[in-house]
Amino acid sequence: MNSLQEWEKSLHGKIDSINRSLLEAVDCEEENLREMARYTIEAGGKRLRPILTILSHSIVSEEPYEKIMDLAIGTELVHTASLIHDDIIDAATTRRGLITLSEKYGVFNAIVVGDYLFTRAYELGSRYGPEVSKILAHGAIKLAEGQTLEFVNLGNLNMPEEVYLKIISNKTASFFSVCSEGAAIAAGSNYEVRKSLSDFAFNMGMAFQITDDILDIMGEEKSIGKTVFADIKHNAITLPIIYTLRSDERYAERLKKILKEGFVGNSKEDLRNLFVESGSIDQSFRKAKRYVMDSIDALHRTGKSPNLDTLMDLSMVVIQRLDDLF
Repeated sequence: MNSLQEWEKSLHGKIDSINRSLLEAVDCEEENLREMARYTIEAGGKRLRPILTILSHSIVSEEPYEKIMDLAIGTELVHTASLIHDDIIDAATTRRGLITLSEKYGVFNAIVVGDYLFTRAYELGSRYGPEVSKILAHGAIKLAEGQTLEFVNLGNLNMPEEVYLKIISNKTASFFSVCSEGAAIAAGSNYEVRKSLSDFAFNMGMAFQITDDILDIMGEEKSIGKTVFADIKHNAITLPIIYTLRSDERYAERLKKILKEGFVGNSKEDLRNLFVESGSIDQSFRKAKRYVMDSIDALHRTGKSPNLDTLMDLSMVVIQRLDDLF
């Protein structure tokens, strides 16, 4: 596979099925709630979490993927609900090229929709038994912990790398792990395969978030579908920022000045050059690549499967999103 878009195209039928099931899942008697929930779902998304759930299930089960669809939809609803709440916290006005739910319908309504999606997700997950239900809930707890840890460290220029890794572990990687482990449990897999799939998804999630943080600096808005430098504007401390602050004093001091004073007098290209020249982009890329290699090693431990290559491709396209930058 050469890109995330090509990988998604290869799964076109499953993604269409996921989108239909998502709309069915948020259907309810209250017309206004249904309208707002559908607005959020129809905004789109990569649907990585439900696809990861479906493919993980296929590694250990020959049953049709529809058997795991409820859990797959549940994972996406948790993710979507968390994005709604993130947009409220960040006072964001756009997401995926559309007006955010909180901007369009108001903060109160957005909170209610987020709560509704969380509740629907837990109900869907509960259909696979108490262990899967518990794992899904634990993943949501980790999301909240990660969001809180990130919030209390906004603007903390002394934040160590270990805290950053804890934040992305909780906000992204742990929930990726929930998708694969929950699917494996639902399929009745043994502990070794379950652990290997969980490790695969966790490491891929770590790589995915690091590459997202790199793209926030180096990406083009048209190609990545979102505003660049959003982390800096919101005072979030990411790995490229941490590495730049640790680098040569001239780069560190220049970045501190920008972070303190804002973008005044600094073009996007100047900022990108600062991160590149300091070596922080290359260093962050190497870190993400190590996580990808760890994810592939874990996937190999699951044994042979017809769908192994498709999951392998998913891990590889995480890094390949950055190919044009290096």
